[in-house]
Amino acid sequence: GIRPDTYTYTTLMDAYCKSGELIRAHELLHEMLSKGLQPTVVTFNVLINGFCMSGLLEDGEKLLQWMLEKGVMPNAATYNSLMKQYSIRKNMRATTHIYRRMCDQGIEPDGNTYNILIRGHCKARNMKEAWFLHRQMVEKGLSLAVDAYISLIKGFIKKKKYLEARQLFEDMRMEGLHGDQELYGIFLDIRYKEGDINSTLELCDESIEHCLLNKSSGGVT
Repeated sequence: GIRPDTYTYTTLMDAYCKSGELIRAHELLHEMLSKGLQPTVVTFNVLINGFCMSGLLEDGEKLLQWMLEKGVMPNAATYNSLMKQYSIRKNMRATTHIYRRMCDQGIEPDGNTYNILIRGHCKARNMKEAWFLHRQMVEKGLSLAVDAYISLIKGFIKKKKYLEARQLFEDMRMEGLHGDQELYGIFLDIRYKEGDINSTLELCDESIEHCLLNKSSGGVT
């Protein structure tokens, strides 16, 4: 019969990880190694992401260390899996530590890296760090995800930095991205109080189209 190769094993591991069968996925890694097959960065990424998604972050970090010991070079996606889950758990110290390790190894952060960090820092109200990372993204020509935009804008509003919030809101709209209902409500209130009726009505129509109508039809905003 046909002997499974690294790609086959990686595909199977991915399926096991997604169904929460991490022990079986880990067993497959050892099985492929026993057959002389070498795991690739994608193989390790699948496993690290699987462990991280299941909350086993220490095991994910151990896999990263083992990966480095085997001479397999990680990429941004490797570190993003760890950063995302640490960030979700509001552990920005660990998130930043992983980010610095990534940079120290000469691995270039991608758009996902920045979006993860910005969302995390906004939730932790570290707006200076979030803004600094946003400026880095702009300089590198990377795009801010809609949820990172919303996190930044709401973070600045909480800090009463309305000028920065307003500029980001307009930048987001210029890119064809749309806020959530709460964000539209905030800016509708601001424009109404400023007495800008035409602008308020225009924004109201946009809010109805992208929040209420899409929501009722099951569309994506």
